[in-house]
Amino acid sequence: MERMTPKDAAILELEDDVSAAHGLTVGIFEGPEPKFEDLLERIADRISLVPRYRQRLLHVPFGIERPVWVDDPTFSLDFHVRHTALPERTDRNSFNAFVSRQLSQRLDHGKPLWEVWMVSRLPKKQWAIVSKVHYAIIDGVSGTDVLGLLSDSVETNGRSLMAVTGALPTDSQLIRDAMVDMVTDPMEAYRATRSVLQKPIRTVRHLGSTLVDNRDPDGLGRAVGPNRRWQPARVALDDLRIIRKKHGCSTTDVILACVGGGIRNYLKVNGKPIPTSVDALVPLAVGAASGHMSGQISTLTGRLPIAEDDPVARLMEIHAQTSSGAAKSGAIAGDVLRRQDDFVAPTILGQGVRSTMLEARDRRSFDTVAVNVPGPAHTIDVLDRSMVEAYPVIPLPGRVQIAMAAMSLGDEVFFGITSDWDTTNGLRYAAAGVTDAIAELL
Repeated sequence: MERMTPKDAAILELEDDVSAAHGLTVGIFEGPEPKFEDLLERIADRISLVPRYRQRLLHVPFGIERPVWVDDPTFSLDFHVRHTALPERTDRNSFNAFVSRQLSQRLDHGKPLWEVWMVSRLPKKQWAIVSKVHYAIIDGVSGTDVLGLLSDSVETNGRSLMAVTGALPTDSQLIRDAMVDMVTDPMEAYRATRSVLQKPIRTVRHLGSTLVDNRDPDGLGRAVGPNRRWQPARVALDDLRIIRKKHGCSTTDVILACVGGGIRNYLKVNGKPIPTSVDALVPLAVGAASGHMSGQISTLTGRLPIAEDDPVARLMEIHAQTSSGAAKSGAIAGDVLRRQDDFVAPTILGQGVRSTMLEARDRRSFDTVAVNVPGPAHTIDVLDRSMVEAYPVIPLPGRVQIAMAAMSLGDEVFFGITSDWDTTNGLRYAAAGVTDAIAELL
C-alpha cells in the first residue's frame, strides 16, 4: 500500500462532470497486423516493469488523508487490453471518432487506471495501438505510458506477470494507516490538515471561476460537457527546421505559430470573430533535463497574435515572448526535453499536461493549451512492425474549448487537436489551419 503523492491527488481531484484527467497516445503501424494474443503477451511482459499498472485506488474514509495505491486482487489483463475493428472506409473519420469516444469515456476508478486498444482495419492496410492512461499514474517516477513500454528496444526484467494475492484493506485499516502517517510524519499531518481545510476554499474558488469565466462564448469559450472531438494533423519536420533556421527561432515557436494558425482558421471558417490574440498555456522544461523523467516543468503563458495577417510577424512576436519567458524561468526554449532514442515522448507529454492542468486549476485568463514534445528521430518497432505515426490526445485543462499537442516521430510532427463536443464544430478547419501555417511561413 502506497499513499498518493500530493500532486497525484491534486490531479485526481480535478476530475468532475466536465473535466477528465486522462490522455491517449495513438500509434499507427505498417506491416501485417500481429495476432492479438501476441500483443497481450507483450503487454503482460512489459507492465511488470511498472507495478502501478496492477494497482487501483482506495479512498480513505471521510477524506482525512490522500487515497492509497493498492494491488488489485481482481486484476485481469483481459479487462484492460481490448481489440476492435473499424468499418471499411477509405478515410480515417471512423478512427477519429473512435479516439474521440475513448477520450470522452472515463476510466473506472475501481480498476487500475489504464487501457490499451488494438484497432484493426484502418485504411491502407494499417492498424493502430491506442494507449489510454490516467495522469495520476504519469508522475515522472513510477509511471510510464503503456505504448512507450511496448517498443522492441525496451529491456524487460525477466519477471512474469504473477497473480495478485490478498484482500483489499478495510476502511478501519485505511483510517489506522492514515493516522499513523500523520502522527509519525509532521509534514504529512500538515499536508492532510491543510488539504481538509482547503477543500471548501477550492470548491468556492472553482465555482467562482466557473461563474465569472471571461472567455468569449462567440469565440473560444469554455467546455460545457464531458464529450470531446479529436482531429489529427501532420507536418514535415524538415519544413519546421527550414522555418526555424530562416527566422532564428525555436521549434516550439513554430509549433505555437501552427497552433495560432489552427485557431485562426477555425474561427474564420466558422464565421466567429477573430480576437487580437489568444492566451495559451505552454509547458516548458526547466533546468538541464538529462533524459527520461528528470526535468521539472514550468508553464509559460504565450499570447498568440492570431489577428495579425503577416505570418512571419506572428511568428516573431511569439518568439519574443518564449525567449523572454524561458530566460526568466530557466526553461529550455523550444524543447520539453531533448529528443530521446526510446519512445518516452508520451510520458513527457503527460508530465507537461499534468503541469498545465494544475496551473489552470484556479486561472481564468487563458484561452487554450499548447504542448510540444520531441520524439525519437527514428521509427519505433513493436512486435517487428514499424510505428509510422504517433499522435498525442490530451484533455481540456481548465475547461478550455480547444487544446493542441504536438509530438514528433522520425521526419514528421504529429498534432492532436481536442475540442468540446457541445460547443465546437468543424474541427477539421483547425487541422487545416495548422498545415496552412507551415505553408505560409515557407
